[in-house]
Amino acid sequence: MESDLIRTARGMRFLGVPAEFHESLGSTNDEAFRRAEEGAPEGLVVLARHQTAGKGRLGRTWFDQPDRSLMFSILLKPTIPLPSYSLLSLTLASSIAAAASMLASAITIKWPNDVLQDGKKFCGVLAESRALRPGDPPVLVLGAGINVGYSEEDFPPEFRATATSLTTRDGSRPDMGGLLSKILGHFGHELAMLEERGMIDLLRFLGSRMPKPGSPVRVVLPDRVVEGEYVSLTVTGALQVRNASTGAVETLTAGIMR
Repeated sequence: MESDLIRTARGMRFLGVPAEFHESLGSTNDEAFRRAEEGAPEGLVVLARHQTAGKGRLGRTWFDQPDRSLMFSILLKPTIPLPSYSLLSLTLASSIAAAASMLASAITIKWPNDVLQDGKKFCGVLAESRALRPGDPPVLVLGAGINVGYSEEDFPPEFRATATSLTTRDGSRPDMGGLLSKILGHFGHELAMLEERGMIDLLRFLGSRMPKPGSPVRVVLPDRVVEGEYVSLTVTGALQVRNASTGAVETLTAGIMR
């Protein structure tokens, strides 16, 4: 029986480009780059029912089981400066949060790339860029993995305290095809905002989805922990935090916000 995701993918277009569905891939991000090398246009969406080598941030592996995760990658060819590419990762996370909020409660974003329900992660976004030929501007691939069909016991023990599966307000499992359509609708709108009004308006919009300025934050870095108050996002998607110990405003480009 054909799943709702496959039915949706067959007729789906993003930025005018037909989506591509695969039963199994090593990584949807890798497939998007391979298709880019073949000349695929901006807007290609690559979906997979299962990934055998899914990727997370910082070299981590993305855990999935067939038909229990919505996994896709989007090929983009941005005209914004390379340092601001990471802002588009947050933009996709924002779109996922907006789409999920139409179906479910207690949805929040955790900088830089996670989406949570009731404080637990159900979605991660991974941004990768690559120049296809010497001298060419890098293309950007944004990959997302969204848990939609797991119970707590399905997760490896080390993830059970922090991971969850998106659950609708009536306690049911979301329709993956419908969820993807909503996500791409929001993301297309936010890309149009960037194209028409520039990064400052997009940054203002994304800032409205972050903690209120002055809210306490804790950011875990590879070599230290920064505790203080949230200040703002920069045009590169970096996090500005007023360090509680020094009073100085620090600009953080990596880490995990708690």
